[in-house]
Formats: sequence, structure tokens, C-alpha cells
Amino acid sequence: MIADLLTRLEEEKDQWIYEAIDHFNEETVRDGGQKYEKGQVLIGVYRPTQVGITPENQIMQIRNIEYSISKQKNLDLERMRNEIKMIEESKDEDQRVYVSLESTVHYLQEELEFYEAEGRVLDEIQLEKYRCLLGEHFEFDKKDQVVFKERKISKLLQSFQMVEMAMFDFYQKQLSHTWLLLTRSMQNISSTARFDFNTDPTLVGLSLKHGRGIDQYLKPGNFEEDYRIVLDTLERNNDITYDYYVSQINQFKSNGKKDIMQLLTLKNEHKRLADENLLEEREKQQQKEVRRIELQDKLERAKREWEQDLLRPKLLDDILKAEFVKALSSWQEKLFADDASDVERWAYHQYCQIILKQAERIIGNDYF
Repeated sequence: MIADLLTRLEEEKDQWIYEAIDHFNEETVRDGGQKYEKGQVLIGVYRPTQVGITPENQIMQIRNIEYSISKQKNLDLERMRNEIKMIEESKDEDQRVYVSLESTVHYLQEELEFYEAEGRVLDEIQLEKYRCLLGEHFEFDKKDQVVFKERKISKLLQSFQMVEMAMFDFYQKQLSHTWLLLTRSMQNISSTARFDFNTDPTLVGLSLKHGRGIDQYLKPGNFEEDYRIVLDTLERNNDITYDYYVSQINQFKSNGKKDIMQLLTLKNEHKRLADENLLEEREKQQQKEVRRIELQDKLERAKREWEQDLLRPKLLDDILKAEFVKALSSWQEKLFADDASDVERWAYHQYCQIILKQAERIIGNDYF
């Protein structure tokens, strides 16, 4: 009998704490407060070494959280006050720099437009690729085949050399014009970059498959095969030459663009700062005042919320006291009941002392 009573009392001794948590949730959740669940471990406040968490530990966590929330909101209030102060102190400094900014912005804009134009000049520099028109050096019949009299090794070699020379001349003329454009552009931005083209691409030598023996091709297939070899060699050398010069031009353009971009980056940064300052100085008085009023309004609302939150820890303590008194009164009533046995009175007395010590640890000795 006494064992059952002790078991029941052990189960009930923490119930007043859970009742207090439920009551606190009812009072605060409707106002946007945090809801606490039974047995919830609140990481960052308490890290139990055992599995689970006792009701006493949980209610201590809740009390700590409620006080921490109030402290954090107080810090937020102070941060807003400081921001308002900074806005007011910055007005005079902004006003002093306004007069010199308009002329600076205008001058910087002219410089930027000039450098951007030079960058476009470099972008427009392109190398046209040569077209290896080997067929222009041969006569074709109605079947679109080279006529018999021109199906010769010497004719193929001569045509190869003529096309190759025309290709070299085609690229050299472009290189001269490109050098002039690059040099002039760099002089305009006071750059010391130099543009010395290398003119010795490594080309593929011509090797005919049937280019031995008599000069005349007797088999059309042999001529067509060597014709294709000549054309393929020319096109391959054209690709090599084109890529060789394009690579150099692109590198020279890249170097020039790098110089221009450095100037543009510097001037853009100067202009960005000048534009920002000019815009700020033109509109700052109105904008700063709007911001100050906005912050002041937020500060007042946050202050009211903070004052309301100050009541939450007290509310929790009041609820804890009320639930404790209710639990203690219930057991004391049974303790002093006329039909209670000495053993039952002893049990109720022991557990009244247990929850009294609990309440002292949770709420504090001042209340008891």
C-alpha cells in the first residue's frame, strides 16, 4: 500500500512544473511568444549529461531563455539609437564635399568615354582569313574536271607556290594595317606597349603521292589525289598561318585592352565614388530625415515590445508560485486528513518537502 503511494507521489511531484509550463504557454503564445514542449531540450542553454531532461532542468532553461530574450532586445534598442546618432552626425560632412563634385564627375565621364572608344577600336581589329582558291589556276572541262593538258606535276607545284605567295602577301598587308591601328591606339592612352610581329610560322611541306616520273599524269585518279593533297596542304598551311597571326594579334589586343581596362577600372571607381557622393549630397537631407523618422518609429515600437517582454519572466515566476501553492495545498490537505494513517502522513510530508526544495531552487529562497 505504502509502495503504491510512494510511486504515485514520485510521479506527481513534477506535475506542478508541467502545469506551470502549460499555463505559461497559454498566456504568451497568443502574443507571439515561444511555445515550450514537455521534455524539450533547449540546446545552447543546457546540455544534459544524461539521456532526457528533468522538469526542473527544463523550467530553469525556460527562465534563462526568457531573460536572454529581454537582454537581446535591449541590445537591439541600443543599436538603433546608435544608428540614429550616426545619421545625424554625418550630415555636415556630406555637405562639405558637394561643391567640388560636379566638375569632377563631368571630367571623369569624358575620360571614360575616350578610353571606351579606344577599347572599341581594339575590338574592331580582326584578321581576315585567306581563301585558298587553287582552282583559279586550272582550266576545267564541262564535267568540272581539270583538262588533260594541265594535269601535270609542274602545274600543281607552280600553282601551290603562287597560292602560297598570295597567301603570304594577303596576311602581310593586314599585319601592317593592324600594327598601325594598335600603335596609334596605345599612343592615345600614353601606353608604352610595343607590337613586333613574328613572321615565321612553321608550315607543312608539300609531298605528292604520285609526283615522281614523267610530268604528265596519265591516270585522272592519280592527278585528283595529288590535287587534293596540294589543296589540303595549302588549307592546312593557311590555318597554321592564320592561327599564328591571330594568336599574336589577340595577345597584342589583350595587352592593349589590359592597359585600357586598368585605366577604366581606376576611372570608373573614381567616378562611382563621385557619383555616389553627388547623389547623396543632392538628396541626403531629405533621405536622412526619412531614415531617422523610420528608425525612431521602429525604436518606439521595439521599446514597447521590450517593455512588454520584461513582464514575461515575472509572469512565469507568478505562474510557478501559483502552481506550486496549488500542488502543495493539495498534498497538505491529504496530509492533515482525519482518515490519513501515520505512514501516509509521513509520505505526504516527505514529498511536500521535496517539492518545496524544488521550488526554492527554481524560484528562489526569497519567496519562501
